[in-house]
Amino acid sequence: MFFDSIGPDVTRALLHLYFITFPYVPYQPEVSNYFDEEYDYIIVGGGSAGSVLASRLSEDPCVKILLLEAGGDVDSLTEIPVAAFLTQLTDNDWKYLSAPQINAGGGYPTRRFPVPRGKGLGGSSLLNCMLYVRGCKADYDNWAQNGATGWSWDDVYPYFLKAENNTDPEIANNGYHSTSGYLTVSTPPENNAFKDAIAASAQEVGYEYRDINGERHTGFAKVQGTIRDGRRCSTAKAYLVPAENRDNLHIVNEAFVLKVLINKNKEAYGVRFKKDGDVYDIRARKEVIMSAGSINSPQILMLSGIGPRAHLENLGIKVIADLPVGNNLHDHVGNIMLNFEAEHAKPTFLRRAMSPSNLFAYRFKETGADISLSGVEGMAFLNTKYNEESNLDWPDVQIHFVSGSPATDFTQSFKESVGMPEEVYEKVYVPYLGKNTFTFFPVLLRPKSRGTLRLNSTNPDEYPLIDFNLFDDESDLDKVVDVMKQCINLVTNTNAFKKIGAKMFTIKAPACEEHEIYSDAYLRCVAKNYPFNIYHPSGTCKMGAAGDDTTVVDPQLKVKGIKNLRVIDASVLPNIPTGNTNAPVIMIAEKASDMIKNDNPDRTRCFRGDDARIKRNRWKRK
Repeated sequence: MFFDSIGPDVTRALLHLYFITFPYVPYQPEVSNYFDEEYDYIIVGGGSAGSVLASRLSEDPCVKILLLEAGGDVDSLTEIPVAAFLTQLTDNDWKYLSAPQINAGGGYPTRRFPVPRGKGLGGSSLLNCMLYVRGCKADYDNWAQNGATGWSWDDVYPYFLKAENNTDPEIANNGYHSTSGYLTVSTPPENNAFKDAIAASAQEVGYEYRDINGERHTGFAKVQGTIRDGRRCSTAKAYLVPAENRDNLHIVNEAFVLKVLINKNKEAYGVRFKKDGDVYDIRARKEVIMSAGSINSPQILMLSGIGPRAHLENLGIKVIADLPVGNNLHDHVGNIMLNFEAEHAKPTFLRRAMSPSNLFAYRFKETGADISLSGVEGMAFLNTKYNEESNLDWPDVQIHFVSGSPATDFTQSFKESVGMPEEVYEKVYVPYLGKNTFTFFPVLLRPKSRGTLRLNSTNPDEYPLIDFNLFDDESDLDKVVDVMKQCINLVTNTNAFKKIGAKMFTIKAPACEEHEIYSDAYLRCVAKNYPFNIYHPSGTCKMGAAGDDTTVVDPQLKVKGIKNLRVIDASVLPNIPTGNTNAPVIMIAEKASDMIKNDNPDRTRCFRGDDARIKRNRWKRK
């Protein structure tokens, strides 16, 4: 078949040609061709948090906002929901790699794996699988109990509602959702045999099929995602496009921030950034807000002199504030190699999605496989036998049910995005080409292992060292093995999956051939050698009590010891929530916007006599 011989680049090109036949819908805001020398607030990073902040703060016409984003124009390919993996390793991805892992990753060359992060207005909401998951009440109550006062479930729930515009009447009207926010949340329209099997299997293993953003979180989920009219609803589309014509908001992309400017009184007064080869220092009258994400925010802070003293001094960086920036790095860790075939179900990803009939349905009817959340047809939030908190409706593992596998991904884009070695692909997946194959992505939701992010050098262009330190605490590995066994049980022992002819792959993964397939020893070997971080890096600028030596920001998200500087993104998460992180990050930005507004008594006073003398920097867009 022709599709079997093409690669990701050709597929992207074909989809671009197809996409230009769509009616124009703005998916990225207009950017400014100038910026001033001073603003009230400078926001660094236009991603899931920064887009929300820029939109909300600029609602007050007397406040001037500068939003700086390192990425350039957003690829139209990001609009097609099923194509999420094709957007990785492009110009809209920072293309990070982890540091070599000591206790994991033996199946990868150099023991490293990709760490995709969005680059462009919308940030990682351009690359993610669009899954809308709030997490558990216990997540936020735990934050508050451990020093992040004001962040309990009762405190944050109104901000989830403020953000949400849920378009599925069945879910929107169940008493736990909102229809008035900027962020469109919808249910993919297609029903299929695989999705039916997921729903039917829930009861067989003792769980309910439910809205996991409703009364309870534990159970199998009818997935919802950030999709609007069949297209991705990034935070740039949701929040910045409606705000793009406000005179008090300047959105500047291709602006690479080098450092935060801090005076001798330890006050942040601006930022230094590079654009089109020139370097600019821009002043902030009120605050500098770091929203560059869990990788870039700590990197910029450390380059600015805020971080662990010993590390900064080793690099010759003057220490302004000795704080544990870059500590507490963690992510939802799981595995990429639990696959099965099912004769009586058709996979979505990616061969079927590219068929003429599905492309036609997507273009003219806004239905079909291309609206799939990158092939994720369902989720489950379950308890392992090790979970001591199951009575709190606080599951410790999650399964993503994916309608496809590397064997159905004719472009091999998934293989590339996870860094799968060629040997593994050839041995395990090539024999299944042309068959109906599917994947379980099981992940651990509350890992105990913690890693670090550190500078490689004082050069801002050099990527930092991203060390997740996976499985440093061996109990994490125990839980991953437990959820892998639950996945196998679903395929082999439930009538729902037997009905679609499901059976596990029979080819062993390289490096684990000595073990009986799907034995505990085999699963442990696979989990250690082929880990998969689910793209939720968190915690590197931890929020908590000001007196807690492990924290970087206080509950107001202000950097300790530095005035006029906040961090607002996934890096502030004390502990990662129970589920995908995009919705919680948007909630944090919504709540923080109100905090900032409440701290600014001048936000309704528009007269400022010195504005007329402010110099404007202009350039022609390339």
